Amino acid sequence: MENGCKNHSAVTVLRRSAAMTLAAVTALSLAACGNADGGESAPAKEWAYVPEFITIDDENVDYYDMQLLGENIYYLSNDWDEETGESSQNICKYSLADQNLVSTPITWSEEGGNKSISRGKFAEDGTMYAIMYAYNDDYSESRQFLAKFDAEGKQVFSSDMTELVGEDSYVDTLAVDGEGRIYITGDSVIWLFDGEGNSQGTVSMEGGGSTWIDTMACGRDGSMYVGYNSYDGNNSTYVLCEVDFDGRKLGEPCEGVSRSSGFVAGTEYDFLMNDSTALYGYNLGDKERKYLFDWLDSDINGSSVRKFGQMEDGRIVAVIEDWESEDRGIALLTKKKAEEVPQKETILIATMGGSYNLQSKAVKFNKASDTYHISIKEYVNYDNFTENTWSDALANLNNDITSNNCPDMIDLSSVNISQMAAKGVLEDLGPYLERSSKLNREDFVENILDAYTYEGKLVSIPNYFSMQTVVGSPSMVGSEEGWTLEELINLANEYPDAELFDNASKEAILQAAMMFNEDAFINWETGECSFDTDGFKNILEFVNRFPDEVKWEEGMDSEYTRIQNGEVLLSNAYIYDFDQIQMYSEIFQGDYNCVGFPTVDGTGGHALTAAEAYAITAKSEKKDGAWAFLESILASEEEDRWRSGFPTRKAKLQEMAEKAVTPDYITDENGEIVLDDNGEPIASSGTSSIGYEDGWSYTYHQTTQEEVDRVMELMNIAKPVSYNGNDEISKIINEEADAFFKGQKSVDEVAGIIQNRIHNYVGENR
Repeated sequence: MENGCKNHSAVTVLRRSAAMTLAAVTALSLAACGNADGGESAPAKEWAYVPEFITIDDENVDYYDMQLLGENIYYLSNDWDEETGESSQNICKYSLADQNLVSTPITWSEEGGNKSISRGKFAEDGTMYAIMYAYNDDYSESRQFLAKFDAEGKQVFSSDMTELVGEDSYVDTLAVDGEGRIYITGDSVIWLFDGEGNSQGTVSMEGGGSTWIDTMACGRDGSMYVGYNSYDGNNSTYVLCEVDFDGRKLGEPCEGVSRSSGFVAGTEYDFLMNDSTALYGYNLGDKERKYLFDWLDSDINGSSVRKFGQMEDGRIVAVIEDWESEDRGIALLTKKKAEEVPQKETILIATMGGSYNLQSKAVKFNKASDTYHISIKEYVNYDNFTENTWSDALANLNNDITSNNCPDMIDLSSVNISQMAAKGVLEDLGPYLERSSKLNREDFVENILDAYTYEGKLVSIPNYFSMQTVVGSPSMVGSEEGWTLEELINLANEYPDAELFDNASKEAILQAAMMFNEDAFINWETGECSFDTDGFKNILEFVNRFPDEVKWEEGMDSEYTRIQNGEVLLSNAYIYDFDQIQMYSEIFQGDYNCVGFPTVDGTGGHALTAAEAYAITAKSEKKDGAWAFLESILASEEEDRWRSGFPTRKAKLQEMAEKAVTPDYITDENGEIVLDDNGEPIASSGTSSIGYEDGWSYTYHQTTQEEVDRVMELMNIAKPVSYNGNDEISKIINEEADAFFKGQKSVDEVAGIIQNRIHNYVGENR
């Protein structure tokens, strides 16, 4: 197992306090027509939750740990005094009624010492319970306390819990129930305290290390509830149950509860629950949660909702901190009849899952558009994830595409693009690009557009991309780019005592062999398949030479050490930046060749993985709106702070390449480069390195133009993979091949079964 990481020098930034100002910005959201769970046949939503957005102009504001109590929001701030060079902490109370902020300094009962508090939990009267850390002078030792502070910021008590927690545990969550009793979680345990801070025992979670606490909150009934995940080795289950303080145990699990990223007491429901996409209400007696609304319909990225709650008048309060868009603030959502709110046309985007960045971009578009509203439907159900969930999700997506529920756009990550293109369900974006006043075809890397062109139709224009390839020594794989499956097998035969890839199992070798060869055995245009041929049988027989699974053992050498020792032949390289490729000169102790994954015809097999690659469906009746959203993403001049990969727009890619080869040095107030004691300029970015426990390490040098050119060459020939390991084709192959691998059936029998199953599948889905 690798545990190396790339380390960069850090620059410590101290936040300093400034004059406090408050600004409130209100915005009415236009309600969306339709429903994210359906298409044309979906009924219009009855209710709209209209947001009013408020921002607190305070550089010390902490949106992450805010807490709603009545009409007030409380949080703990960390302030820096520039004159004294000292930090202090304050209890901050923000009134939603009059938008007034009161900051109260914390005062300690003991003089001296270095103290800080965290995980503050507030009561209705402004009292705060928190975890307090006390450090010695050099911060080499610390102790943990449960502390209470009154509304004036004065310390009421502190209870030392250092020994109770122990060195191997950590404190995570603090909560207070309706009787003022205190609950603290960490690892797989709940520590119990009375209202005076006296320890009252613990509650241990069943499952120990395979159980981890997610959320703890007081319910509407005043009792304490905990939400936790339990992993049995195969599946993860989410459980919500009451904490029995007196009995020091957990109650029976609540029924009908799905995975939640947070729950709080409601005014109409026992709990409000957030799953990062929508908000739900849940009553303990109902045994099922009730859908309330999608965050996106209220112009909010649900994944960025850090805290939420409900006011006595029924309004929902959401604390937002979106790291992608840098949006931070508070949203007050008022429930209104949908017909009372101006309507927009809904553009429905289908995605398999993981829509954080997509939601962020949708929010930005929705706020700017008076005509269209982006809604997102995730097909993977992570609340009930089993081995069939992904296949079922793909089947549901395919069914929707061929029905009246066809989405307007499709996120192409984790789907078989060749299959969809062959079915004719994807719109040609070429004419839209030609008519665009913001974009031209010449703006993009040509090979990226070619890679997403099928039968003359440009089905998608990705925003970013990364690459994956196979790297080896020229003495083993030659100096030319590209090789065949036969050549790969010959290499393995030539070095029988070495591993082909580091700790590669049957499944990994099968995916490497099939990554660019699925289309060699399937013709989506005609429906013909050829999995019963010698070519595919040879793949199965080759894969059968490898272990079923590989277990990492303590003390094993890293992949790169094993390559240099001759124990491993090839490396699977992921390339998403210009500086990564240089490391392979060190790994292979000289020159290296990006030979790529093997293909039937020997052409280069460099995998192109796109990010933000969306297609417009041919059946959509809102193509202009769908293109407007896609165009807003591609034409944006803003830099995505969390992107990983290369931009497809040439101008941005060239800027990235120039930055990679240009040294960045520290300058003084006059703009002059600062020199070290040897008269050499001091790099501002520090030195990056990668290292492993076995001692292998590499320190990166300034990227050279030759290295940039080498990466650019790969961009010009990389293409999307046809076999991604998640689709129904790979599922069929893995299921049936297992009988051959276990010796239960011959290779001819298995190849015949695979041929029949895939032939039927292709016939039904092309």
